[in-house]
Amino acid sequence: MRMSQWAHDTFGQRAPLIRQGVAEALSVALENARDAQKVAQTDHLHPFGFTLMSRKFEALAEAFEDMGDVRIVKPGGSQHELVVLDGKLLFPFRYAKDRSLTVMSARIGDGRPSALVQALFNRFGPEPRIRQLTLHDLPPHAVPVAEALGDLPDDTRLVLIAYAANAHAGLLDAWWGEAELLDRFGSLRWHQCEPIPLGHEAGAPASGDSAAAFDQGVLPMPEVNARTGSARRGASPAAEATPIRPEAAGGA
Repeated sequence: MRMSQWAHDTFGQRAPLIRQGVAEALSVALENARDAQKVAQTDHLHPFGFTLMSRKFEALAEAFEDMGDVRIVKPGGSQHELVVLDGKLLFPFRYAKDRSLTVMSARIGDGRPSALVQALFNRFGPEPRIRQLTLHDLPPHAVPVAEALGDLPDDTRLVLIAYAANAHAGLLDAWWGEAELLDRFGSLRWHQCEPIPLGHEAGAPASGDSAAAFDQGVLPMPEVNARTGSARRGASPAAEATPIRPEAAGGA
């Protein structure tokens, strides 16, 4: 799949490598979560959900930590490290467990978005086409979180990575782009949204799946840094508050 003008404008000449790295990181996170589910030997999906919740952030950090212009940050209010790549903050979330929901109908969160998610959109999301939540609209507990993001430059841009996945099928599809947060229920208005091609190793459906619209080609994937999160962390973590809950459709 050809790179769009948005991807080139956002990530420059490294856009193809970054897009492939995102696909590979999601694949790693999904496989780790599925492995955890198998080891747990339970019909309940808690092992899959909890593992995916953490690993999707860790895998992105591991994939890009050695690339130039990368910052790995852990803002207050988050249990997870976030990747800021050349001024673009990458934020992955699961918008669906299957293909019954389109990405255009995606919501970020399984209820009300966390204080951190609201603050990220408020500070780094695109200029809204309709009225957006402002700092004064945020609940009181969100204000300290918003202030804690002050270490990031004001021109940081929030790039969303939305994916559909489940414990049985793995990674179904993935998209990236920019959107505004419309309300406290996680509704999004996409300004830019485009698919991320997935290779077979990334959990793409078999060729007989008629729903596979964009993942027919197999792209070479960059090798993900194999170091664990504990090996990477050199700085003491920021104080943790209520963990973020970016997942949609009732789970990680």
